[in-house]
Amino acid sequence: MAGTPKDKISKPDNGSLTSRRLAAFAVKEVIENRTALEQVLADQADYRALEGRDRAFVRLIAATTFRRMGQIEASLKPFVKKKPPKLVYAALQTAAAQILYLGTPPHAAVGETVAMLKSRGSSKGFANMANAVLRRVAEQGPALSGALPPKANIPGWIRGGWEREFGRHAGRKLAAQLMRDPVLDVTVKSDVSGWTEKLGGQAIGASTVRLDKIGDVTALEGFKEGEWWAQDVAASLPVQILGDVKGKRVLDLCGAPGGKSMQLAAKGAIVTMVDRSEHRLKRVSQNLKRTHLSAEIHCADALEFEPDIADFDIVLLDAPCSATGTFRRHPDVLYNKSPKDVANLVRLQDKLLAKAATLVRPGGQLVYCTCSLQTDEGHPRITKFLQSMPEFRLIPLLAVPSLDLPEIAFSGGYLRSIPYFLEEKGGMDGFFIALLGRKDR
Repeated sequence: MAGTPKDKISKPDNGSLTSRRLAAFAVKEVIENRTALEQVLADQADYRALEGRDRAFVRLIAATTFRRMGQIEASLKPFVKKKPPKLVYAALQTAAAQILYLGTPPHAAVGETVAMLKSRGSSKGFANMANAVLRRVAEQGPALSGALPPKANIPGWIRGGWEREFGRHAGRKLAAQLMRDPVLDVTVKSDVSGWTEKLGGQAIGASTVRLDKIGDVTALEGFKEGEWWAQDVAASLPVQILGDVKGKRVLDLCGAPGGKSMQLAAKGAIVTMVDRSEHRLKRVSQNLKRTHLSAEIHCADALEFEPDIADFDIVLLDAPCSATGTFRRHPDVLYNKSPKDVANLVRLQDKLLAKAATLVRPGGQLVYCTCSLQTDEGHPRITKFLQSMPEFRLIPLLAVPSLDLPEIAFSGGYLRSIPYFLEEKGGMDGFFIALLGRKDR
């Protein structure tokens, strides 16, 4: 974990102080080191030692801070004349999130934050300042934060790109989605209507059941038996568009955490999955075992993967990307990426597409997808690919079976889901999907 020794989390005291300290530390790490929130938390022994309810509280504080970052900044700015050290400032941000948006009594949020700062030598000297600032936030913060529109919570470089790509009205709708609690989607192996009734949810598309709240997934009926797995409905679309894959050899490149491989296996495909993360592949193996599904797994860099038999009927490339389309569930993605990161990812995506093409048999298909809303990670990649790979052609996508998406979702022959699609049912992740066919010899 990046950071100097003085920044590391000290031993737990009481659960409340530890939770607030962890939330502040996580926010600092995401912003300073561009690390995903879940990774920051997973790396902290103190977090892993907390009770489930306290872990949920840590995530809630941190996620709310990112969902409301622009408005929180507006509530702090008049009262912070000179920014304190980063961890102290993150403590102010997370305390403001509690006061303004989580319904925490101001005296509790202020008192616990001050006590948290006093408990560490490096932040003890900022306790009085924090006390004064947060009391002002409690008094004037609602008016200051409420004066800003929701779009202020999205970093300017991201917001500008979205407005250019989708329009200003769409930008406002995206900002509204950011402030809403995410739903839970699960993909079922079979009997979507039966599992809709058992789980008390609603059917979305051909194989997705949607629940209003996430909660403890492992406690839900059917989890231990492997009847379903958590997967946003948008993430299921790259497999849905392929139709019948029974008996086909399918390669899932960059496949962890494995949702698409499980979809393919459940549909009868012969699945090979490649990912470079040994840690993530352990989770994939666990999920495959739980769901009684099989896939041949390789821990390897996709660019260097050389299978014994290279001609796959289908290659599915879920390319590494900025993941900005997942902000409903992971609002930290808006703050752990930069324009430079996107540029680096674009170069990698081009290389991966070229590699994936070599593994598709003549007459086979290649699916390219990213869970990103950034333009550069979408159709320009396919345009460039087709210019250099004349043996491939775009197969226009016109609809998704059992899912009523607006016509704009299929503009240009691609499939582009936007988080405010299915808005009345809770939205969906943002995905870009292209289906390419390789010509026969």
